[in-house]
Amino acid sequence: MSEDSLKLLSCHFTWGLLKEDADLNFLEVKVCEKLAVKCEYGGNLKKRELNLLAFIKHLQGFNDEALKNLQLAKEEHPDDDRNVIVMYGNLAWVHSLMGNATEAEKYIENINEILKAFPTLSPTEFHREVQSEKAWSLLKFSRKSYVRAKESFLEALQKEPDDKEWNTGLAFSLFRLEGLKIGQDQRVRFEESPAVLQLKKALKLDPNNAMIHVYLGLKCYKNEKNAEAWKYMTQAITMAPDNLSVVLRVAKFMKKEQRYDTALEVLLEMLKKAPDSSRLHHEIANNYRWKAMQVDDIHNPELLGLCVHHLEKGASLNPGYIYPQLELALRYSELKQMAKAEQKFTELFALPDLKPADRQAWHRMYGDFKLYRLGSERAAVEHYKQGMMLGRVSTEWISCRNRLRKVLQHDRRDTYEIRTFFASIRKENKDY
Repeated sequence: MSEDSLKLLSCHFTWGLLKEDADLNFLEVKVCEKLAVKCEYGGNLKKRELNLLAFIKHLQGFNDEALKNLQLAKEEHPDDDRNVIVMYGNLAWVHSLMGNATEAEKYIENINEILKAFPTLSPTEFHREVQSEKAWSLLKFSRKSYVRAKESFLEALQKEPDDKEWNTGLAFSLFRLEGLKIGQDQRVRFEESPAVLQLKKALKLDPNNAMIHVYLGLKCYKNEKNAEAWKYMTQAITMAPDNLSVVLRVAKFMKKEQRYDTALEVLLEMLKKAPDSSRLHHEIANNYRWKAMQVDDIHNPELLGLCVHHLEKGASLNPGYIYPQLELALRYSELKQMAKAEQKFTELFALPDLKPADRQAWHRMYGDFKLYRLGSERAAVEHYKQGMMLGRVSTEWISCRNRLRKVLQHDRRDTYEIRTFFASIRKENKDY
């Protein structure tokens, strides 16, 4: 069997999904948590999640686990129809990589039989099922593939302009792309937003899609249309109280609105259905901490204790998720457990292959620890600088910049040095 025959298959292995473009650990967690919740999606959507999970496991170097997930996907959809083309392609690739050439050939033959039974108008045209799985996989995999996802949905819309799936996919792609602009401090006005226009069109075609309501709610909130935002969010949580993605988004909105008790009510109810969701534990912890700030008692032992409990639980469930553990170190310091906080920061910084975004968050939070808990402004300044020197790899760059600007307002001997540092950063970064 030649490598060329594998490259002709349409599946995750041939869609240009690159390991270095994604946070594989976090992506795996999201997929696994979604699979763990008995949600309203049927077998075909579950098969797709297992397909994506299999590819993630392959990228992590675990082809045996990839094969197990593909076998589970096969059990979800055993019929030889167009819905299994991508899965069979993935199976062919994994078997080939594991040295099982005969099995790989078998799946390629199965694909060819399906293509003969269900021919397309041209050899380069995708079946709808393949086009759909590719577009959604691009959207889920990485922010670097959002543009390709948008293009894939647009291509499909040229043939079926009123199709609700394609319109929804395009709306979600535009929402994500505008989200990247907002992350770079580039605001998109509600009235001028292509995402808003497309989301409204998608809602007319698919009024029962809770995530469309969520995204419209977030767009309203970003543009200070809070009453409309609440309307959309309330509708979303009413429609999909068991959908983990919806619950997390709605709860984060409630947190921003300082409705911490309401957010906790929603999150704790979801926790009964998804007790092993590290993302749920993280969000619950955040609400307990913000609630302590709301009652003007940041060191409230009960609320801070609950916050730490859920952060520790989340860390045990997902030790590869660094950001909540950095928050955990800060929470230890707020409980006046300075040695424990220092130890946690040291352990996290020593981790091999710490991603630039996590390293940037580390410098920002360790700087906060030095400044607000240990009273060392000079040490904090150095860490904020180190964070900025990593570039705009995350929104923490903005946090480091803002903290340095705040420090400049103080009477310091090294004011000129900080201003010189800002000048050097400004030369390299037009969006400074």
